[in-house]
Amino acid sequence: MSVDQAAAGPRVTTLLRLAVTGGRADLMRIVLTVVGSAAATVVLLTAATVASVGPSDGPYGLEVLNEPGLRPGVMVVLLLLCVPILSFVGQCVRVGAPARDRRLAAFRMAGGTPGDARAIVALETGLAAAAGAVVGAVVYAVLHATLRDPPAFPHPRSEVAFVVNVPGAPNLPTDVLPPWWLFVLACAAVPLGATAASLVALRRITIGPFGVLHRVTHRPPALLPAVVFAIGAGGLILWSSIAQALGLTGEGIGVSGGVALLLFVMAVVGLVFGSAAVAYQIGSWLAPRTGNPALLIASRRMVDAPFTASRASSVVVLAVMLGSAVQGTRANFLTITDPGEPFYRDTFTLLDVGLAVGLGVAVAGLLVIAAEGVIARRRTLASLAASGTPRHVLAGAIMLETVVPLVPAVLVASAAGLFAARGFFGTSGSVQVGIGRHNVSQQVSVPVPWTELLTLVGGTLGAVCLVTAGALVFLRSSTKASELRASA
Repeated sequence: MSVDQAAAGPRVTTLLRLAVTGGRADLMRIVLTVVGSAAATVVLLTAATVASVGPSDGPYGLEVLNEPGLRPGVMVVLLLLCVPILSFVGQCVRVGAPARDRRLAAFRMAGGTPGDARAIVALETGLAAAAGAVVGAVVYAVLHATLRDPPAFPHPRSEVAFVVNVPGAPNLPTDVLPPWWLFVLACAAVPLGATAASLVALRRITIGPFGVLHRVTHRPPALLPAVVFAIGAGGLILWSSIAQALGLTGEGIGVSGGVALLLFVMAVVGLVFGSAAVAYQIGSWLAPRTGNPALLIASRRMVDAPFTASRASSVVVLAVMLGSAVQGTRANFLTITDPGEPFYRDTFTLLDVGLAVGLGVAVAGLLVIAAEGVIARRRTLASLAASGTPRHVLAGAIMLETVVPLVPAVLVASAAGLFAARGFFGTSGSVQVGIGRHNVSQQVSVPVPWTELLTLVGGTLGAVCLVTAGALVFLRSSTKASELRASA
């Protein structure tokens, strides 16, 4: 290498080779990133397909796809489904991070610049996400070709005014392909977003020749998110009074829907970012009062690293809040509409499937973070084990660290979602009851969907306990005496 080449820095091929070089943890990180990116790409391509449905396409078995005014709602649901998937991708970036940090420090010792080190991380994430986008595009193409059915009508859909329950109609728009530019945009969005997220994550990290320093200011989490959540959730719960006070009752769905959406976003943002404050306050209250060793270790961990716990649970809490809001909305619509009409029932079933997938991805991300937390703290865990702390106590501390702050957050999220739905849509509705030859309007109460809520909350907490227990398989290797020599 000449002097000019050395001054210009390493070549792109060298950075690529360094980006894909590593051990088993690095391979696991790349594989998980590929899987998450592929799932996000399939969802984005599905949303692009729904957006490409035209007036001459269809009809479909899902009535929500036959109505042009309801297709944007389907696309919004699919885009929201990408949130937990992309969060899972972001969490996978931290798998095996200590070993990667040591390699980056060695690279800096050999003469690499901080920009070169950041380029290695960005290239690794971007290449893995790009590979996942290619896999997702292939999976989408295979599913599109496999699930494609012949059209139910021999003539264009534009010749009919309305289609209901067409026998043999496909449920999904497998007769439509998005235009090439939308296809490319959907495939490129995930790797570009993952690369940008990796660069943003490095803004507080200094990669030096003697190690990787995280510039983190240790201060208690702010209570502002709790205030934002209270304003958003309270506004939705008291929506009827607020809409009447602001004169929004006669403004149509546009203005009132926009204000309600703003309040819902405030509630979601406050709940997600307020999870750290919940963990910190619970840990601060428990630490000086408990005599249980596992609970003491867990509570001190919640005080010292509240944002770690919130990073693991925020997406789960968001999925629970959305799920409870959907269940409250379902109870309202199915009460005031004709029970024999399958439109609303099928629509909410589709929403349930999307939420179940999103919640499953969120819980899978929790497993990744819990496992990475055990591996990253192996020196601390080995020190506790060497000083006489039983391994079952450490296992209990890891379980409690995740579950204790998550239980109240999940309960608050489920209650907020339910009350928001009942506050916006009401707790009673008008139905038509046939009396003789006349139909009479009668007010009925909307029941609380206790079964659905208990299933949502209980299933979520059970899944969280199960995946956290799965992360304990790394505890035995992380508490060996040899881990006392680990640098991280």
